[in-house]
Amino acid sequence: MRALKQCQQAEAFVKQRIQHHDSSHDWWHIHRVRNMALKLAAAENLSAEERHLAELAALVHDVADHKYSTSPLEDRRQLASFLADQLGLTQQEQEVVLYVTDNVGFKEGLPSSCAGNEKDSSAPGSNALGSSGAAGSDGAEAALQQRVLAVVQDSDRLDAIGAIGIARCLTFGGSFNRVLHDPAIPPRTHLTQQQYTDKAAQQTTLNHFHEKLFKLKDLMRTAAGRAVAESRHKYMQEFVERFHAEWEAAQ
Repeated sequence: MRALKQCQQAEAFVKQRIQHHDSSHDWWHIHRVRNMALKLAAAENLSAEERHLAELAALVHDVADHKYSTSPLEDRRQLASFLADQLGLTQQEQEVVLYVTDNVGFKEGLPSSCAGNEKDSSAPGSNALGSSGAAGSDGAEAALQQRVLAVVQDSDRLDAIGAIGIARCLTFGGSFNRVLHDPAIPPRTHLTQQQYTDKAAQQTTLNHFHEKLFKLKDLMRTAAGRAVAESRHKYMQEFVERFHAEWEAAQ
């Protein structure tokens, strides 16, 4: 009953917090990520406690999303308060959920602009939001954080590829008035966190496939996630190839 009530409270909290998001990051995105996280957690043989933490983390993973938030630090603080005061999570449970939300994004796997401060997406660490991180945890706590992160991160990334991923990419680009395609604007390579989050930079919707979406298949951390990603990745490749063919035919 405790787990069910916590999930219901988290649902209400999240629906209120993301009500102004466009449909690429709306409640249905959260719903899909949550359900996929539970499927991957079962496939990876996570315990009942770990599955519950994965479900909670999936529900709240976009609350402090830098793409929509005007104050990610404040949103992160309010999320932490909600987990402690409203859900009544233990200290360890709070740390796991916050570790996931702090590290789930693609940005967290990109290098900082500072030399010698590169990060690998398969082994996330703390970020600018002040991740609880695993550095101060013992081995068991760090392993728990990584198991939960893996299924939530894979689930979020799976929702970014395939047919739904294409639809979400186009929706997001339109919502932010991005150019659909411009041959004069090449995809950016070797992105840093700062470049990826620079809203003033010249970006196109089609370039997002090359800069992020085509990379996600090889970043999957679970066997079940990798299996699902294969066909979704192929579908995206076919879409982009067809897009270019039709674009060139009109020139």
